[in-house]
Amino acid sequence: MTATRDPYGTALESVLRTVPYNSGTEYLHWYHKSAPDPRHGLACIYQTLYVAERATALGAPEANILQDLRHIAAVFETGGDVVVLDPYLLHLTPIRFPAQEVAAGHSSVEVDAAPVRLDARGGRRPGRLAAVYRSSDHGYRIRLSYSKYSVEKDTYVLSRHFTLRSENEFVYADFSSDMLGLLTHPEQNSVSIRALVAGAEVTAEAIIPLKGFADREFSAADIWLRSGQGVACRNGDGVPASAVWADLERSTDLGRADIEEHLVSAAQVYQKIADHRTDLPGYSLQDA
Repeated sequence: MTATRDPYGTALESVLRTVPYNSGTEYLHWYHKSAPDPRHGLACIYQTLYVAERATALGAPEANILQDLRHIAAVFETGGDVVVLDPYLLHLTPIRFPAQEVAAGHSSVEVDAAPVRLDARGGRRPGRLAAVYRSSDHGYRIRLSYSKYSVEKDTYVLSRHFTLRSENEFVYADFSSDMLGLLTHPEQNSVSIRALVAGAEVTAEAIIPLKGFADREFSAADIWLRSGQGVACRNGDGVPASAVWADLERSTDLGRADIEEHLVSAAQVYQKIADHRTDLPGYSLQDA
């Protein structure tokens, strides 16, 4: 299918492959007044705004950007169908609710998502994004439930859940009016970069947990790496760490030292702006 016939799939693929998720970029943007290399990626809201812009440039209608607290997704109404794009949730194909089901007031869709993992028997286990559309007194609501396969538990585990309501339209000026509050929200307990590996449907991540930030001197030794199979290791832990770094470098076209410096700088900004009288919940390196 060509880009003009499928602007949603083309835009989604483009963002997944070229715009990693990065929770640290905004610290440097707002507090260092710098413009980090775009290859480092974007925070989740900017991934969504970019995918909506890309889809519209390819022929889709303007998106409704709907907000659930600190998260947003792009919702398109086209020929009676409702299409959802949310790159943060790593779905590999667009979510599309058919017009007939939308008109009836209820639709349920499930699509594959990254990472695609292998079970103990070598079977392919993609992530799942389950989506439910329901009409409501105020318009409609869409529930998004993202699950990943846990190799250790041999089952799927819910990782993220959001509810989009048609009346909750995203207004950037309102959202960004308290950036200090957003960037030091208790849920923000790490800085990280997560890329979809080039030529594959697995992820590679580099993470600095922020718990205990007030008493730490951040360095590259604080970085943890997580493979597409969900296995975490410390930076410098031989072959496992080297394999994740190779995936990150290939997927972002950035060097290891560049990524390390970026994450450490973001953690140092957090350390400066956050309230040192409080601490954060621990970051779970066990992935699903």
